[in-house]
Amino acid sequence: MPNKSKKKILYVITKSAWGGAGKYVYDLATNLPKDKFEIYVAAGGEEELASKIKEAGVFYYNIINFQRDINVLKEIFAYFEIIFLLLKIRPDIIHVNSSKAGGIVGIAAWDYRFLTFNFGLKIIFTAHGWAFHEIRPKWQIFIIKLLSKITAFYYSKIICVSEFDRLSAVKNHIASAKKLITIHNGIKIENYHFLSKEEACENLKSQISNLKNKIEAKKEIWIGTIGEFTKNKGQKYLIDAIKLLVTRYPLLVAIIIGWGEEKSNLKSQISNLKLENNIFLINNLPDAASYLKAFDIFVLPSIKEGLPYTLLEAGLAELPVIATKVGGIHEIVGHDEGFLVDAGNSNELAEKIEELIENSEKRKFMGINLWHKILREFSLEKMLTSTLSAYE
Repeated sequence: MPNKSKKKILYVITKSAWGGAGKYVYDLATNLPKDKFEIYVAAGGEEELASKIKEAGVFYYNIINFQRDINVLKEIFAYFEIIFLLLKIRPDIIHVNSSKAGGIVGIAAWDYRFLTFNFGLKIIFTAHGWAFHEIRPKWQIFIIKLLSKITAFYYSKIICVSEFDRLSAVKNHIASAKKLITIHNGIKIENYHFLSKEEACENLKSQISNLKNKIEAKKEIWIGTIGEFTKNKGQKYLIDAIKLLVTRYPLLVAIIIGWGEEKSNLKSQISNLKLENNIFLINNLPDAASYLKAFDIFVLPSIKEGLPYTLLEAGLAELPVIATKVGGIHEIVGHDEGFLVDAGNSNELAEKIEELIENSEKRKFMGINLWHKILREFSLEKMLTSTLSAYE
């Protein structure tokens, strides 16, 4: 039976995939004080986020008409799904994530507020990296900024996961400065159980037939990255960087773990560059973060980011990282914690990979420094405390 003394929070996200925004929703939904809040989660689909939410004993609702691509009819249907859900749950707080959900739920929540005269309803949006930072034609960027401003109107508070995104929203007049706050993503150490380097390598090899014969090489270096197979994640630039390195380092191994629509394009790129014995794609690997210690170097070649969980996880695994100068990445990785390179620059990426290949002491130094910084500045407890303040 619902407990009327508890505040009801509804978390909404477009997709139920286990990406950064999905982890964020899961961490909030499963770690807020259960004696104070009654939690509900709604998303499109029945993917890994949905399974984890249900396993945690949290109410989950599948918004059937939520999808990533634009479809006006489905978005109208999704609006009514949200309205009916709000009338059923009667939440005190609606916390929305991802751009598509932001627009539809913002309108639905606003209408619901007037339908029920619930003017005390708090409507909060978290921006996991603004979409207008993507590489697109100018006319598309103009429309995205306009839609972001319209979406922001419906929310009383907008959480930015990086200071970069907050300042960018102010600069682009997305919302007033008093409506925008920065709350970094945080992770809980107890939630992570990394396999040992040996076990992680063996488990990964067992999934890739032509990798099995390479492990005995003593000078082998493993480069790794984890992220959705999308253009925003920039994996193609890592592939180009490995091509620049394999002549000098023929035993170099790069493992790209992820999921998504760019998989076939990445596979074709690897084949065209004749890198099948050096670069390996692994699709939909459950609990991918547990394999991080298999890597000697972690690379995040993104061209657009918010504040990536995968870098926090790599830091917790004590890996040296090379990432791009986009979004809030520089708020995680400073001079002593890793290397930052220009997005889309495969030559610079190759140079920094080579520098770390040649300097094992620097790899160790950077990995330990990043580990300390993650523990100090990016804890789940810190994120929860700041989010609860936003709710109040």
